[in-house]
Amino acid sequence: MLNSYILDAPTLDWGNDGVPRSNEFDDVYFDKEAGLEESKYVFLKHNNLEERFKALSAGQTFNIAETGFGTGLNFLCAIQLFQNVAPKNTKLHFVSVEKYPLTKDVLKQALKSWPSLQTEADALIKDYPELCQGLHHMDFIGNNISLSLYFGEASEGFQTLNGKIDAWFLDGFAPSKNPEMWSESLFSEIERLSYNTTTFATFTAAGIVRRGLKSHGFDVQKVKGFGHKREMAIGHYVETETASIESNKPWFHVRNKALPTNSKQENALIVGAGIAGATTARALAEQGLKVQVWEASDRIANGASGNIQGMLYPKLANQDTPVNRYYLASYLYANRYYHHYQNQSNDESSYSIWWNQCGLLQKPKNTQEADKLSKIIEKRLYPESIVSALPEGGLNLPLSGWVKPSEACVNLLTHENIHVSLSRSLKELKKTTRSECKFDAIDKDGSLEHFDYVVICTANDHQILDQWLPLQTKAIRGQVTHAPIAAFRTAEASGDQVDKKLSFNSVICGQGYVSPPLENHLNFGATYDLKNTDSLIRNEDHIENLEKLRDLLTIETDNIDISKLTGRAALRCTVPDYCPIVGPIMDRSHLISKYSTLSKNAKWETSEEAPFVEGLFVNIGHGSRGFVSAPLSARYLAALITDQIAPLEQICIETLHPSRFTVRGLKRGEA
Repeated sequence: MLNSYILDAPTLDWGNDGVPRSNEFDDVYFDKEAGLEESKYVFLKHNNLEERFKALSAGQTFNIAETGFGTGLNFLCAIQLFQNVAPKNTKLHFVSVEKYPLTKDVLKQALKSWPSLQTEADALIKDYPELCQGLHHMDFIGNNISLSLYFGEASEGFQTLNGKIDAWFLDGFAPSKNPEMWSESLFSEIERLSYNTTTFATFTAAGIVRRGLKSHGFDVQKVKGFGHKREMAIGHYVETETASIESNKPWFHVRNKALPTNSKQENALIVGAGIAGATTARALAEQGLKVQVWEASDRIANGASGNIQGMLYPKLANQDTPVNRYYLASYLYANRYYHHYQNQSNDESSYSIWWNQCGLLQKPKNTQEADKLSKIIEKRLYPESIVSALPEGGLNLPLSGWVKPSEACVNLLTHENIHVSLSRSLKELKKTTRSECKFDAIDKDGSLEHFDYVVICTANDHQILDQWLPLQTKAIRGQVTHAPIAAFRTAEASGDQVDKKLSFNSVICGQGYVSPPLENHLNFGATYDLKNTDSLIRNEDHIENLEKLRDLLTIETDNIDISKLTGRAALRCTVPDYCPIVGPIMDRSHLISKYSTLSKNAKWETSEEAPFVEGLFVNIGHGSRGFVSAPLSARYLAALITDQIAPLEQICIETLHPSRFTVRGLKRGEA
């Protein structure tokens, strides 16, 4: 595990021509006079990309992987070509790694050298991620271009992936300058991710590169290099059998279908219209599927996603774990996600703000948590752009903020490929034997519809999955309180003092939380009730929330008129290991039968395929962090369903996997 997510910034020298040079490797990022043409010659031409892009069929995704993102020049050239020649309804997914990423300001300065790529460069700069170790996923330019950018060691970055790469851009600083990158482990990962039509091109003809590729299944040729360079290397993967794309833990595999036939537009049923359902529906709709959303209640986001204000509160840990990697990646993705859809939503006549990046102040609940938060700072675990210290103790999270949950869900569900049915619950779900679909879905009124895919996003109400895979969740009641600002002015003698205390601009979290005032009200809470599962609004819960508010704002709450308060109660869907349940459904009885050896040897591995319930997925268990975790979880499911490279590290996929409870039971001899 990592000691820190902080990356070393490269030290650069800028020449008079505006070209950045790495002091670390004593090499330029590009040639100012011919860098653009060199990228096109080496990587586009010698991977035959124009012809391959043109030959794509509707619904297909072309995957490119690159060693060394640098200034993003190769990426920008590739997406410009794709936009110009690829058929409509095709997609490009570009995966790249970078151990020493440039800052956004340096990237912006460097890309000024290429005016012909300005449109593409602006899109990249706008969504360019924080300099934090891990996998960062971005979708842009009409959502048909995806970039998965891993900040860290090249071989480690590719270890996180599962999928098939169509073309490799083997770039980066010259092997003589940076021999560590061109390692045996890198070539092993290149082989693992390649298949029988994978090609590569590289600017270098160095022996270390050619020998490494030849020893890992590639036919390698030397051809004329660009300009004054005598030679470069190209080739293709020649093995007849595709290398394994996942680990020898098939109970955590996620690929449960053959490549799509594209003979028809596939359809999906999303059950539930909270934040998990809304983000999942939107992700699938933007991948071209026809999506129906069935919501049992009479309005969108009527469950735990229905509060007036929600917050982006990641609760980051003081050490690197798979769960923390997932929440960190989700947090950074969610920030970009809400900015994107806030900017896209509504016309000017009905425009409203439903996302506000106001930051979040995390105050320690007690001495134990104070120690935990101080360790985050002492260890320098996160970049300051993500987490910094508060002078009085605690953390400042500037990328956080608040969301209006109902408005967010409504906006996300507004798409030409999405149809929402309210007051419609799923009563029965059956597998079919018909070739044209996978499921018969029957609603409470007995109406029957057919779907290729079904995703259950109903929080605690997942009993319909019990026929295949019972899941472990617990419903925990929480009540939030809505208080008019005027109630606090009445309660304290000094109205000016109250106004000063209520003039905060960031979400504040500690024993409870409070969001900045909205429409002359404070929204705060929340209770954590293990004993009750009803939706009644209780005065004693208002009193508990007021006590939490008093500690957060040092404001007088004893004299508040309880009758002036309103509130809302809902049930969080929590999971014993504090991580959502997201991924494909497998049949529990088959899992136990096929992988019973785990009960005798917990470290046993096998390549025997897992028993999927093909086309069935789940997205639940987000607890109180749903606005952090739901967007990336939804994008992950969309990648599985459309057979794309997942936007999550493999270790996070295993952490989320619905089969994890059955596997743990097997290993403990309890299944």
